[in-house]
Amino acid sequence: GRPFKETAMQRKTVAPMHVLFATQELTIPEVGVHAERHGRELMEAVETYGLQIAGPWLFVSYNLPRNETDRYTMDFCLPISNAQAYTGERLSVKQLGSFPCASLVYDGVLRDLFTGGYRPLIEQITAANLNLTGESREVYHAWLGPESHENRIEIQFGVV
Repeated sequence: GRPFKETAMQRKTVAPMHVLFATQELTIPEVGVHAERHGRELMEAVETYGLQIAGPWLFVSYNLPRNETDRYTMDFCLPISNAQAYTGERLSVKQLGSFPCASLVYDGVLRDLFTGGYRPLIEQITAANLNLTGESREVYHAWLGPESHENRIEIQFGVV
């Protein structure tokens, strides 16, 4: 196995960015299937409209539930530098605002993302007496598939 990596929370503010995105109402177990479908749609739009990818995929959740049955809204986002080039109908473009957050980088398989990423981050946010804004993000710095130990996913919770 790999050496244990300390998962310490960091405070930072993510700069605003333009994204091409698809919105989906879903439950936590449904993320994978929707990510695949919307990912294909977004990549087809990149090719069709000559969009310039400006950063890693990010999934933005609004009021992420604490269980697997409640529905919530997620935006599957791809940062792009030439947003005005998208003239299609099926997807949308918007600017994500400046985002003050508490973040933690998780390395490993998808099934351990909650215990190895979300849980320690939420515990540290609670210990620091920070208030959640209801927006959270997953940034896919490296994605090689759900079973890969080489995945690198940054979890960001909006805080005030």
